[in-house]
Amino acid sequence: MSPSLGALCCLQAWDQRMPIPGGIAFEPLLRRIALDHSPASLARIDTFLDALRTAKKPQPKAFLAEPASGNLLDLLAFYVGDVVGRALGCAPEWLLREGSGFDNSLVCNFPGAAAPAGLFAPLGAICTRLFTSSREQGVASSAGALLPPGLQASGRPLPAAPGFGYPLELQEALARCSPRDRASLEILAPGWAENDPLARVFAAVPEVLLSGRIAWGAVVEPDPELASTQPYGGAVGDVVYDPTGRAPAAVLDEVAQVVSDLKAQPWDDPGLGEFSAYLTGAKTRSFGLDVPAVISPYPLKLATTWFDRAHLPGKMLAHRSFPVVISAAHQGMVLFLPAVLWPEPLLQAWRG
Repeated sequence: MSPSLGALCCLQAWDQRMPIPGGIAFEPLLRRIALDHSPASLARIDTFLDALRTAKKPQPKAFLAEPASGNLLDLLAFYVGDVVGRALGCAPEWLLREGSGFDNSLVCNFPGAAAPAGLFAPLGAICTRLFTSSREQGVASSAGALLPPGLQASGRPLPAAPGFGYPLELQEALARCSPRDRASLEILAPGWAENDPLARVFAAVPEVLLSGRIAWGAVVEPDPELASTQPYGGAVGDVVYDPTGRAPAAVLDEVAQVVSDLKAQPWDDPGLGEFSAYLTGAKTRSFGLDVPAVISPYPLKLATTWFDRAHLPGKMLAHRSFPVVISAAHQGMVLFLPAVLWPEPLLQAWRG
């Protein structure tokens, strides 16, 4: 499991009071400081670490040898990164760095943030506060330096950061479209689609664009036809996505690859229900199919969609993950976000 997926699973388990393998050291005390996703909660983490250091006098080697203690530090690191991501409006992407020492082993960045923060290693401040008597360094000061002005001391819980980290509001982008660009958003359904379950996707395109919001998606098995530029046409593909819009591209890439690998093997598990039928090829069209927890502990879905070349940057699918439009009014419908609506930084990242 990648650290980005691990972070989503860990924070979800904490928020929903679900068990974490190995447990969390000092969980009752941690629950009392109210990790409510507000910037002010970062200072409360410092208070928690001060109390723990004073009462228990933990030694790094012995402390880190306990699974529950390691889970505690991972949870705090993921939480701090999540609060920063919420403040920046961009979900963190987590990375492991080997050979850097425990303090710098878990880092994150915030791809697409308006003010790039670079690599952030929250464990450094956490361990400094827990294992040393220095009060000049801590979570509030290290993470607070990355927060936008005016938010450092806010006690208001921040909304979850979207996985799509580039500054773009769908309806604002649509409002700025020229009549020609508006016309390019339409999809001409292939002749065979009339009697295909995908007909419902083609029919819903205008309404999904009007009522939808942007998230990330990742194609399970990219159609080879889309690997090169062609003037027109398109292809069908299955997309893994998060209906809440929180999962970043790295998580969806990982899960899409796992699903693709499983489809290449003999697979028939009645316990997986509809997804077992999908893996064995018995189900060719899916609309909001749940990805089983054995594949992704974090709840994701899968949907079949149409990749219209007119909507792809360069008229080709150059990457596995991409922005999509999802809509609560049309659950299970996923559309590739037409490139005419993409912000320039994302277009540059796609081409580069």
